[in-house]
Amino acid sequence: MSRVLIRYALPQDIDRLVADRVLTGPTPSGEPWSSRAQKWHAEQTAGRRLILVAEGANGLLGMVQLVFRFPAGYADPEAANGVDVAMVETLRTRSDAPPGVATQLISDVQGIAKKRSIKTLTFLLSMNDTRAITQARSWGFEEFRIMPEPGRMLAFFRKSVE
Repeated sequence: MSRVLIRYALPQDIDRLVADRVLTGPTPSGEPWSSRAQKWHAEQTAGRRLILVAEGANGLLGMVQLVFRFPAGYADPEAANGVDVAMVETLRTRSDAPPGVATQLISDVQGIAKKRSIKTLTFLLSMNDTRAITQARSWGFEEFRIMPEPGRMLAFFRKSVE
């Protein structure tokens, strides 16, 4: 893999995530990616999540988030409880990112989780995304809950990081 730096996201990275094509396509909520990413950064500033970005010579290559506690009204202690369970969210890489960027992001998230005394990481995936499910399983995540949503089924995965 070419030289890739994994680091915490900075305010100026919010627009770059869209400009560098890390965040593409429609958002689940329909709001623009830049607005959604600004909310994530506000959550990071408040200490409820952190955002890691992967940067290479040609810009941002990927991102991942680690959610410690969900915003008010979205509590799910099995997925992220603010103490020892945290959720991996928005793992994305650019289509031309070098192989291994997603795995490096996951590895770094696991290291941060251990340092913060997180015992369990969770991951939420669409059951239609067999490629992502296969990848999550290869990283050691196991399915523990199925949740129906309008028009799709979601699977929760978890992994011990102790």
